[in-house]
Amino acid sequence: MSIYAVTAIRKCGTELYNEAQSWARTLDLPYIPRPIHGTLDQLLRDRGLKAVLVATHQGPQVYTEEGILKYHPSMGVPRIRNLKRGGSDHLAQACGFRPGMRVLDCTLGLAADAVVASFLVGPAGKVVGLEASPVLYWAVAQGLQHYEIEDPDITASLRRIEPRLGKAEDLLPAFPADSFDVVYFDPMFRKPVGNSASMQPLRPASYHKPLDAGMIRDALRLAPRVVVKERDEDLLRSLGAREIQGGKYSKLRYGIILREEGDQDGK
Repeated sequence: MSIYAVTAIRKCGTELYNEAQSWARTLDLPYIPRPIHGTLDQLLRDRGLKAVLVATHQGPQVYTEEGILKYHPSMGVPRIRNLKRGGSDHLAQACGFRPGMRVLDCTLGLAADAVVASFLVGPAGKVVGLEASPVLYWAVAQGLQHYEIEDPDITASLRRIEPRLGKAEDLLPAFPADSFDVVYFDPMFRKPVGNSASMQPLRPASYHKPLDAGMIRDALRLAPRVVVKERDEDLLRSLGAREIQGGKYSKLRYGIILREEGDQDGK
C-alpha cells in the first residue's frame, strides 16, 4: 500500500481536478477525492499515509502531519546573495564549483544546495538533482519551473536544475561512467533541525535510507570527487573521506572523498 497519495482542494473545479488526476497517473500514486467533511489530518490517518500531494490554485503543496509544505528554495537565496557580495560558501568550497561543472545532487530536497551549485556552474554547467519522495519531487519540480525571485540570476539558476524522481541507490548505477565532476550527498536533509516551521513537513515526506559504502562506490564511478555533509566526522571517515572541511563555528562538516588514480570503478 502506498504511503503517498494525491488529492485536490475542495470545490477544485474540473480543470484542477483533471490536473490532480494527471499528477497521480504520472507519479503512479492513488488519487483520493476530498470528502465533503473531514480534514487532511483525518485523510492521512484513515488511509495510513505519510504525506499527500494537494493540487491547489497556487500549485502543488505537500501536506503531512507536521504541516503544509509550499515550495521555496530555503536558504539557497540568501547564500547566493552572500556569494554575490563576495562572501564564501562551505559547500561551494568543498565541491569546488566552477563554471561549466557537471554536478549531481543525490538528495535534492528543496534544491537549496542545487540552486547554489547551479548559480556557480552557470549556463555552461549542469546540475541534476535526485529526489526519492514522489510528492516532494513533484512539488519541487514544479517550483523550479515556476517560482519567481526578484533576482533574475537566482530565477535562472532554479530553471536550469534538472530534477529526477528516484532513489539514489537505484539511479546511480544507471548513469554512464564519468557523467559528472562532483557528486554530493546531504543525508542530514532527511532530519531537519531547528525550529523552522517551513521545514518541519519535510520529515514524514522524505526518504530516510542511510548513506552506505555501496552508494559511495557508485558515486565515485560517476565522478572523481564525492562530497558528503554530516556532523559525525567518524562517519565521514568510515565512508572514505580523506579531507574534512567546515566552518569554525558550525558543527556541520563536509567529507571529501576522491577517486583513487586509475580506479574508475570506485573500488
